[in-house]
Amino acid sequence: MLEFFRRHRGAFLITLTIIIIISFSVWGGWRQDRGYQKKAQVTDVALTIFGKDYTIGDVQRAQRSIQFSQQFLQSFDLLMALMQLGDGGFGGGGPDMLINLFVARSLMEKYDIRPSDAEARAALEQIPALQTNGKFDLARAQTLEENASAMGFEPEDLLGIMKDTIGLRKLQELVTSNYVASPLASEKQYASSYQTFKGSKITFETETFKKAATVTDDEIKKYYEENKETYKTAEKRAINYVFFENPKDLDKKPLEERTKEQHKAVERVNAFNNLTRIQKKSFQDAAKQTKETVVAIPAFSQGEPPAALKTESALLEQVFSRAEASTEAALAVEGSNGWYAFELTKVEPPKQQELAEVKDKIKDVLAGQKADEARSKAVNDARTALNDGLKAGKKIEDLAKEKNLKLEALPDIDIANPPQDVPNGFLIAQQAAKTAPNTISNAVDFDKGTLLVYVSAKELRKRPDSTTVRQSQVENLSRQESQRLFNAWFKKQHEAAKVKTAVSVS
Repeated sequence: MLEFFRRHRGAFLITLTIIIIISFSVWGGWRQDRGYQKKAQVTDVALTIFGKDYTIGDVQRAQRSIQFSQQFLQSFDLLMALMQLGDGGFGGGGPDMLINLFVARSLMEKYDIRPSDAEARAALEQIPALQTNGKFDLARAQTLEENASAMGFEPEDLLGIMKDTIGLRKLQELVTSNYVASPLASEKQYASSYQTFKGSKITFETETFKKAATVTDDEIKKYYEENKETYKTAEKRAINYVFFENPKDLDKKPLEERTKEQHKAVERVNAFNNLTRIQKKSFQDAAKQTKETVVAIPAFSQGEPPAALKTESALLEQVFSRAEASTEAALAVEGSNGWYAFELTKVEPPKQQELAEVKDKIKDVLAGQKADEARSKAVNDARTALNDGLKAGKKIEDLAKEKNLKLEALPDIDIANPPQDVPNGFLIAQQAAKTAPNTISNAVDFDKGTLLVYVSAKELRKRPDSTTVRQSQVENLSRQESQRLFNAWFKKQHEAAKVKTAVSVS
């Protein structure tokens, strides 16, 4: 799982940041004391684990350690391991993650797992964020220490982060050291994953059923009356704006000149903001005084902005999120190549559309619904009839002809590596892996309709890398099962810890 995360780091980064920064904010809230609430102090007890009390300060420090690990070290091993603990899956962030950390620390102490300073330093030196060209970079490490110091951390605290990571790994190794994946289970997984299948497909395209769908005027009218509120024009807004373009070709200019031009650009924006926001000058007067050009844009919807603003998503978001009653010019918004100051000049609220205006749209919606229903029924009926016929000993070609279905031969497909030139090859391979020979697969939905896959045969062909792949399968299966065993064990230890939280969420 960690390997998967590293390959998709960008997709997870925002989510993890939200989990760490927002979810942890529950600590240090309010506590009940003799019938009234008071603000919790850092010295107040936040958690009791295995009978030992931990203060809000202890918890907040652990929270900041995980934040630091993610933000500055770019190390996710501890973070991901804590998120998996207890329930065997991801999703346990915030307070659950911190509780897991304190439970794990208690268990490390119980089983005398005490990573040394030398181990922690060695682990730190292996972190990519502290390396240059694959080697430990002392300058980066010194910068890291400065960042840590600014957040109130000592060098020993950095070692503590790594000791938690190492200690948790050693704890898992202690619990699961004797586990080895079953050779039979590994071989079954290998055979299932690396088979080649022969077969055919039957395609049910939505468009075919859509053309055959009949939609009456009464149905259109009824749908319109039931969904009238959804058929309104988009709100439109008109604005005046001033564009402060960034200086050009800065990268080609000396540092001093570049800095001077950047400073001038910032001063232009600030001068305009000062007139409209602080001195309350009108937009036009401010532009006249600063000699800036005002561009007037007629009313437009957010979904159909004028060509000049099509790529300025931040500006459009501000324009359409502003209160209608506001007459004050908005603060400048950064665009793709400069800054925009704007004022709302007109707001056209959504208007109800008449039936005649949306009749074609509704007809298309209803035709689509009927097509989906007809396609789904046709797929289910065909699958049942084909599987019944195959069980009775009939040939797939005869059954397809009998049911007026088009059977298209597929090339031999390696389930683990479906060819990219086969349309929907990945989806077909996925379903074929679950389908026994001489049977019809479950429905395979794709963007234009649904497929049924007929698997005529499967075979495990020789591969030049079969030894390496088999060993990899054994190792992966061992890791997965070890993680499940450790999670189950940790869950029992978590229950035995009798965790108590003394601070409530405000």
